[in-house]
Parts: sequence; C-alpha cells; structure tokens
Amino acid sequence: MNDLFEMQNHTDNENGRLSRVERRELAARKKRAAKRRRASMIATLVAVLVIGAVVVVGWQAGASFFANLSPFKAPTSQEEAKDYPGPGKDAVEITVNEGDAGSAIANTLFSNGVIASQKAFSNASLVNPDAGKIQPGTYRLYKELPAAEAIEMLLDLDNLVGNRVQVIPGDNVAKIFQTIKGVTGLSEEELQKALDDPEARGLPKGANKNFEGWLADGDYRFGPDVTAEEVIDKMVARTVSRLTKLEVPKKKWEETLNIAAIIEKEGGGKDDFDKVASVIYNRLDIDMKLQMDSTVHYVFGGSSDASTTDAQRKDNNKWNTYAHKGLPATPIATPGKAAIEAAVDPAQTDYIYFVAVDPVKKITKFSTTWTEHQKNVAEYIAWIEENR
Repeated sequence: MNDLFEMQNHTDNENGRLSRVERRELAARKKRAAKRRRASMIATLVAVLVIGAVVVVGWQAGASFFANLSPFKAPTSQEEAKDYPGPGKDAVEITVNEGDAGSAIANTLFSNGVIASQKAFSNASLVNPDAGKIQPGTYRLYKELPAAEAIEMLLDLDNLVGNRVQVIPGDNVAKIFQTIKGVTGLSEEELQKALDDPEARGLPKGANKNFEGWLADGDYRFGPDVTAEEVIDKMVARTVSRLTKLEVPKKKWEETLNIAAIIEKEGGGKDDFDKVASVIYNRLDIDMKLQMDSTVHYVFGGSSDASTTDAQRKDNNKWNTYAHKGLPATPIATPGKAAIEAAVDPAQTDYIYFVAVDPVKKITKFSTTWTEHQKNVAEYIAWIEENR
C-alpha cells in the first residue's frame, strides 16, 4: 500500500531499462515464438504417431512370425510391466532431485530395488492424478513395493527424512536464518561463515555479495549432518534455476528479484501481482519515486495496518523509496515464483497508483490519476477507522 501522503512530478527516464514499448514487443515476440513452437510440435507429433503405427503393426506381425522360430520370444506387456505384490521389505532411502522427471524417479526406484520395473511405475502414474506432484527430497521407502504404493509413499511428506526447512514467500534473510537454525541446529556463526564466500555459494556477481532475495522459498529436506553451505547452496540454486527457466538475462537477475520482492510484499492477492508490477515499471519509466511502504518496512519493521509514519518516510536509508528514486539498495524479501513471473511479464496498463483498501481481505484498487487514487485512499482510511 503506497502513495498516501504525497504526489510526485514525472520526467522521462533514460537509465538503460527496457521501455514499456520494448517490453510489449518482447512479450509479443515470446507469444509468437510459443505459437510457432506449438505448431511445430503438433506437426512432429502427428508424424511420430503415423510412423509409430506403422512400426507397431510391423513389429506385431514380425514377432508373431519369428516367435515360433526362435527360443527368444517377444516380451509380453505383462513382462514389461512386472510389479511386486508387496508388502515390501528392508527400509531404503531414496532421493528425488530438483527437476527430476517421472522417468528419472522410476529409474532411481528401480535401481534401488524398490520397484520391479520402470514400466510398472509408468502405468501406476497414469492412474494416479497426483503422481506429477512428487516433491524433491530424501524419502524412507521399502524394497520390493508395488509401484502404486511407492508413488503414494513419495506423495506423503511424512516419509521425508532429515530436517525440514520451509521458506515462505516474503521472508527476509534474517527470518530465514532463524528458521534454518531452529530446524537444523546450525549456529549463527556457521551460517555467517557460509555467506562469507558468496561466489562458492553460487551467488551471481550482480547481487553484490548480498543474499537478500536469493534464498528461494519452498519445502526443503536436509540430512541430520547437513552443513550451512549445503543449505545456502540449495536455496540459491533454486532461485538461479527459476530465473534461467524464465529466460531472464543474467544481467537483469538482481533487478528482477528486486522488483519481484516488492510485488510479493505489496501485491496482496496473486491475481494483482501483474498489475502491481505494471505500476512499478510505469513509475520507473517516468522517473517517479516508487513510494512503497514495504521498502520502508524492510528497515523499520511492518505494522498491523501496513502503514508508515512521517518520520520513517523521511529517513534517508537506502531502502526508502519515498526518499530516493529508483529501486531499493537490495531486494527486501524472498519473492515467490508467481511474483518473479509477474516481474518478468507485467500487465500492460497505465496505472500509476494503487492502495490496499482492505489489507485483511487483500483487496487492492488501482488508478491512473491522483484524483482517483485519493478516493481509494479515503476508502483505506475509512477501513482503518472501522478496524482500529
């Protein structure tokens, strides 16, 4: 929630950032490229299906003919999908890595003696609508399990072993450290030592040795002997993976996280994230102060009604976007995936202002003029009075 107290004059900005027109052109190019890729994939799929049909018919005919001439009969579908009857024996720990597809998980289970065949895992996945929701981590399973039961056990987070660290979107480094310490028993000194070598932790140079915004949210599981370096490495790697998959240029990684962090803290409901992003970019484009209360809260702490005081807004710290133009000195929190996506692909609007008229229900209103904005601010003030 922002802009309750002052209005800024606007001038054109020439800071090397993509202009609104350039961002629209980039979004349009991506959509066209995606459309071409879909058309190409459909054509390829049709060709593969046609060729596959021919191969299957030929194989069936050949297998039927040669089966009686050779001691090696063609495998049946039942043999290919060999499955254990259960109930399983001998506990075994299985690790699902970040980004593992179903085939990789099946291979891990098969090679560790959990399932009888990868085909059985594939068949069981087809009838379990949640099979694609298996989370990375180390699980305690059993050898010689039916494939369907192995999938159920992987979907049950109670079967995860080790220390479970949960990072919530909007947490800052200080809060994440408290979570890590409370779960793993690692000390402040051990964590700080891990941060003292940012290059070894995989932190890009553009972050200027500051980890704020780079410790990705999510559910993590670590073994009992995990080190501070392993914890930090995994969180940074997840953020790098997200930015890479979204095709964000490396030189824009820090700026993207900085904007995404503001979106995370200001956005209210996720449906508003792309519109909040548009306000941030529109202000940057016209060289207007961002005036985001969330950046003030980063230094002074939050408030129950999301407001700030006159003294806080006048403070000259590097995160105060009421006092300084442009982005704060660093990201102000860990942004979630949805906030990063909004920073990469903002809504195309002319909005300059927004205010959370109901912070509890997360209702935010947007406007293009100061007059419209003041009406929304009045609604917010009325909410404060009613809920004081």
